[in-house]
Amino acid sequence: MPGTHRERATRAVRAYAPELLDTEIVELGRGLDNAVYAAGELVLRIGDGRSVGREARLLEAVAGHVSIPIPKPRFVDEDAGVLSYELLPGRPLLGRSPPAGAAQRLGRFLSDLHDIEPATVAGAIPTEDAEPDAWLAGLDGPPDLVRIVHATRPRPSPERVVAHADLGAEHILEVDGTLTGIIDWSDAAITDPALDLARLYRDFGPRFLEALLQVYGPLRHAMPRVEFFARCAALEDLAYGRATGRREYVANAQRSFAWLFP
Repeated sequence: MPGTHRERATRAVRAYAPELLDTEIVELGRGLDNAVYAAGELVLRIGDGRSVGREARLLEAVAGHVSIPIPKPRFVDEDAGVLSYELLPGRPLLGRSPPAGAAQRLGRFLSDLHDIEPATVAGAIPTEDAEPDAWLAGLDGPPDLVRIVHATRPRPSPERVVAHADLGAEHILEVDGTLTGIIDWSDAAITDPALDLARLYRDFGPRFLEALLQVYGPLRHAMPRVEFFARCAALEDLAYGRATGRREYVANAQRSFAWLFP
């Protein structure tokens, strides 16, 4: 897959959406090994060929089961490492208060997602152990907080569900009080359901989680894992925000410390 991310996006537009050749291609975001662009209302995720192919198959399998819109693939080119879908309306909730009823809607969304039979997406996403020791490896941050995380390491769980696995505020879209999309499924896996609850707890707090669970159902013995993964994710966001200059991530992580490290 030669060429920069932008060059690959441009070639994909030329091959699959030539009517947009005169439309400016705008970068929407970038990760360690992928980038996202928009050409008008067309989104192009540029990454590894196998990963974008798996993501496309996952989105097609999940779409009919969940109650909040997710990206609908328009085309996927695994040789070029490009996945395209129509732009979902809204802006991310990162740094903003969730609208009324969001906890209940996300509770229903996660209940439906986690009820999907893993066999239906086998091959589209990996099965991953949410091993607490792996999360602790390389964890950085204020020493007193890192010590708390190490001291509260939970036992791993054998429970496995189809999970988004990166369900933070930055991946939840909203317009005029309505949740309009759940985006970025590149980390989806068959894994511990606590991962999907952890970032929501980190970003929106205990009352939000309590309201979500009234729809989702009881956690049984999962709360220690939810809290552990939420603390790890907050410290990771703090480090990411400081390393990249993304102040919104730093502010969001620091705000969460009030309930994650009381």
